[in-house]
Parts: sequence; structure tokens; C-alpha cells
Amino acid sequence: MDHYADAVFSEPVRCWRMVHDGEGSGRPTFCEEPVIVTGFTRLATGKRIPVWSCDGHLEGVEEPRPEPT
Repeated sequence: MDHYADAVFSEPVRCWRMVHDGEGSGRPTFCEEPVIVTGFTRLATGKRIPVWSCDGHLEGVEEPRPEPT
């Protein structure tokens, strides 16, 4: 699923990418896909933050590690 601009959400057990709401209004919503890895991403400011990612949003995840089950 395409992500919504560069919107990032960093919370354990939720995919880090915000996605289009599906209604065509352009509002972001949370990606509901299951998380498979943890890692880090860099914000535009250069700040590095932890993220959790689904299989479809791995691009941009640094140092990905399998999510413990």
C-alpha cells in the first residue's frame, strides 16, 4: 500500500507508515498490516527514531531485525 507523503508513526507493534485513508479525501490513517521487523529511520531533520514495519513498508528502514513473536 502506498504511504502518505513522509508521514511517520513510531509506536511499538504498529507499522511506521501512515497510508491514504481509502476514501479519497487525502487524510492519513494507520497501516493495519502486521509488523514483521523493527529498525530505525531518519527524519528530514536527521534525527534517528525506532520504527516497526510491515512487509510492504520496509523501504527506508535501517538495520531491520525480525520482530520477536
